[in-house]
Amino acid sequence: MSRTVRTIALASAALALVALATPSQAASTTGALMLTHVRPNAAGADTRGGTQLNLNGEYFVIKNVTARTVNTGGYVPDSTTNTYGRALPSYNLPAGARAYVHTGSGRHYRDSSGVHHVYRGYARHVLLNTSTVKNPDLRLKKPGSLDNNTSAGSISSCNWNTAADGTTYSC
Repeated sequence: MSRTVRTIALASAALALVALATPSQAASTTGALMLTHVRPNAAGADTRGGTQLNLNGEYFVIKNVTARTVNTGGYVPDSTTNTYGRALPSYNLPAGARAYVHTGSGRHYRDSSGVHHVYRGYARHVLLNTSTVKNPDLRLKKPGSLDNNTSAGSISSCNWNTAADGTTYSC
């Protein structure tokens, strides 16, 4: 085998090994954060006697797909049948970490198993329980984007159609 052929073969093998060892960014995101799961229908009744129940049982999960800490502040969850969304609050999500983004109120924190929790501060349920007419059902948009039911600024999305009570869906 000639020296040139050996060099090319070794270079190709080295590139293949590097590709295997390097974690790839998921195909479902074009940004630093990715939607991975959603629980659009919290377990049990949404309301009782006009009072909202289990708001924090409704959530979506984001993952930092970069090798650096990303601040979640300004990213826009856009539920595609309404425009009353608001940007995510400021929270420093470490590289590779996941965060449950809850609908209701609470203190942002990292639990004992290393999972992060971020709270949006709504006083009502906002994720769709039935949404067979929209695709996608939820978009995550880059900071500065509008919550306007368009794909402009989208970096990740999730679909679930009709949400079963207390079921979490993979995006």
